[in-house]
Amino acid sequence: MTSKLVHSLRITVTALATAVAAILLVAAPASAHDNLLESDPSAGATVTSLDAVSMTFSGELIDFEQTSFAQVQGPDGLYYETSCSTIEFNVLTTPVALGDAGTYTVVWNAVSSDGHPISESFTFEYAPDASTQAALGWDLPACGSGEARVQPEAVPTATATPPGSEAISPAPAETSGAESSGAQSSTGGDLVVVLSIAAGVIVIAASVIGIVWLGRARKRRSE
Repeated sequence: MTSKLVHSLRITVTALATAVAAILLVAAPASAHDNLLESDPSAGATVTSLDAVSMTFSGELIDFEQTSFAQVQGPDGLYYETSCSTIEFNVLTTPVALGDAGTYTVVWNAVSSDGHPISESFTFEYAPDASTQAALGWDLPACGSGEARVQPEAVPTATATPPGSEAISPAPAETSGAESSGAQSSTGGDLVVVLSIAAGVIVIAASVIGIVWLGRARKRRSE
């Protein structure tokens, strides 16, 4: 009875050990995922100037067609990355040109050395000097947007009016030679009509006078 009990205990302990080993083997790869060690600026920090956001991970990152990146979004909802992120071993760097003061959010995605993607976000405060000129934000992130993204606050440069060039009322249009010639032709045509009518009246009057004169001459001959 005692030997059977001991044998059963041995089987039970062996089974438990096997189960624990299997659990540890499954959990080992999961615990091997890389993680973010530090960032510049750090979460919750306040900066007065910033040219780039950098993040250091526990292992070398893998970049499959720019799947490791960071997006920096300002308090106005616009994006302030000037180009895509770059990776050097375990450091991911994103160049930026920040706009107005306020809270900025960094959303990042990275593929760890074991091929597993990880992503998180954090915020920092931007408090530039009053003389610092704010950059214009973009409607889309720098990476993956190509030439599709635009700066909503950008205003097209208006064409400047040259000095001394005031609005001048257009001078009255001069009568062209064709119009002048047409007017002269019209006047000449009217004169021809008047002369023709006068000539007709003269001819008719001469005819009447001739008829009267012939009538009187015949009457005298008959007497």
